[in-house]
Amino acid sequence: MKLLTKSTLLIATLSLFLFFIMGVIFFQVLKSISISDLNRELCDLKEVVEDYLEIYEGAQIEALTGIDSLSVEPVGRTVHTGEVFGDTLMQTMKDDQFRTYRYIQFITEKGERSYLVKIYKSTTPADKLVERVTLMMTLMVILFLAGIFILNRFIFANLWGDFFEAIEKLKQFETSKKPVILGEQDIQEFDEFKQVIEVMTRRLAEDYRELKEYTDHTTHELQTPLAVIKSKTELLIQSENLGAEEMKCLQAINTSVHQLSRLNSTLTLITRIENRQFTEKEEISLTGLLERHLDLLQEHIGLRKINVEKQYRDEGKVLFMDQGLADLLIANLLKNAIIHNIEGGTIVLETRPESLVIRNDGPPLGFSQEELFTRFVRDARRTGNFGLGLSLVKKVCENYGFKIEYSFDKQQHTFTVTLPD
Repeated sequence: MKLLTKSTLLIATLSLFLFFIMGVIFFQVLKSISISDLNRELCDLKEVVEDYLEIYEGAQIEALTGIDSLSVEPVGRTVHTGEVFGDTLMQTMKDDQFRTYRYIQFITEKGERSYLVKIYKSTTPADKLVERVTLMMTLMVILFLAGIFILNRFIFANLWGDFFEAIEKLKQFETSKKPVILGEQDIQEFDEFKQVIEVMTRRLAEDYRELKEYTDHTTHELQTPLAVIKSKTELLIQSENLGAEEMKCLQAINTSVHQLSRLNSTLTLITRIENRQFTEKEEISLTGLLERHLDLLQEHIGLRKINVEKQYRDEGKVLFMDQGLADLLIANLLKNAIIHNIEGGTIVLETRPESLVIRNDGPPLGFSQEELFTRFVRDARRTGNFGLGLSLVKKVCENYGFKIEYSFDKQQHTFTVTLPD
């Protein structure tokens, strides 16, 4: 969820909650005020009724202004109970419906007689007023929230425009290019943010440049002495004046030099992938790529008597990537499936429009599954490799947004590469 949307939702939710609480309080206060006004009006009518009670004639008193209904009943002499207010429902004569009335009840004494008097006043006008005021306030709240929502988006978009611009530039930032340069900021926090971003990207670019130079120089400088050592050991091996022990030592030196040369090349390749130096892209058929590498590895497959099952259902899937990295990805996955297979085992190649699956028979891993794609982690039961093949595969997948997953079930290793559209 975007920052603008989330902040707007939080403000709207909090505002609705606050206005709901305030609305309930406002309604209760308004209702209480209307009831208080009715009570005062009933008290005024009580005085009027008491004045006219001595010359009591029911029709005349009922006709007094402001009285909706009146009840006067003689009662025996009782203790004075004071005024009692209450609400009740009464059926009206006009529309024959029940409506709410507020009443005041009191006992008054005139001469030797006591009367129980009830004066009724309809609450309908007050209720309608409360409803109209509440409706008006609700509409005002809705309009207010709509205005706040629109203003918040407009103000937010303007205030945070520089921030979003910085984010876009950071997305496009590459260590091999110039550092990010942002425009002048008129907000103190954004100005500090700008300075931090520019300093950070400048350091990253400088560090990358220094690391690249170091890697290039180291690689170049190592290749020459390694080539010299290798050529000299090969010349010595061809000499006829060496004994068996000396020959064995030279062969060990030659093997170590060869491994060191391979290691140097592989680490250089990983660094180049991490630095995204492979920018060329071309259309590559997935099944065509698999078939070509199967042909190249056919001799190794035949020596181990491995059976290859093909389940191509990719509907002509095409990859857009560097040809060299595509070869590296498939070659390492296939070599891994051959090397870690059993004699006479099976390799299953399954392609789909959204994924590539490679399965091979073999014993369980000799280390934790979480370390499978880590550099220099290898099965102690196998020799002659550095544990960099799957690390290279992982780096290629990350470079192109592929997702690679591993699982082991029923003595089968499964690598699944999820391919984007």
